[in-house]
Amino acid sequence: MTFSEIEYMIGHRLPPSARSYSAWWRGRGHTQARNGWLAAGYSVEYVDLGREVVYFVKIEEKDTSKIKGEELNILDYKAFQDIAGKIMSRYFGVELRPGKKRGWPKSFDFVSPDYKIVGDAKYFSMVKGEKIPPAKFSIIAEHVLFLESIYAERKFLVFGNDIRVPKMWLEKYGKVVKNVEFYFIYPDGRLEKLNI
Repeated sequence: MTFSEIEYMIGHRLPPSARSYSAWWRGRGHTQARNGWLAAGYSVEYVDLGREVVYFVKIEEKDTSKIKGEELNILDYKAFQDIAGKIMSRYFGVELRPGKKRGWPKSFDFVSPDYKIVGDAKYFSMVKGEKIPPAKFSIIAEHVLFLESIYAERKFLVFGNDIRVPKMWLEKYGKVVKNVEFYFIYPDGRLEKLNI
């Protein structure tokens, strides 16, 4: 819907912050969200402040495991991180953004506004397509340690590129994982939770 269409429906102008800050639309705890689109069964999928357009999605119609195929042209870690952010936000039902809380050992790729959900993205492959990547295994262990050291209700690592990397790591070191969930995103957008 355009902002003008929304203003026509509600019978008055949107506040200036709705035109200036995408966070006005994204915060699930905000009054306008709770008493507006969330109460009507919708969530905000995307906001384009320049075009003054907001895209709503019916909550029960959202597919939490897939994202549009044209968005999955993953070429590098940054592209994967952006796509993983969208997929994991849908999966958990809350917008996840990079962030850090006082006392945390590092900034994480995905943090919910209430700090209850925290995660990182990893886009790894095997060495020369077939050998165990020891340096990447060390990075996984380090991030598991970071996540285990903080308080959050849900902590996760989400992987892309080669599913063998997290699966082999879990086979070898999974017994040390206490509270970190592992996920893998396939090139077609499917999300799989990996068994620890």
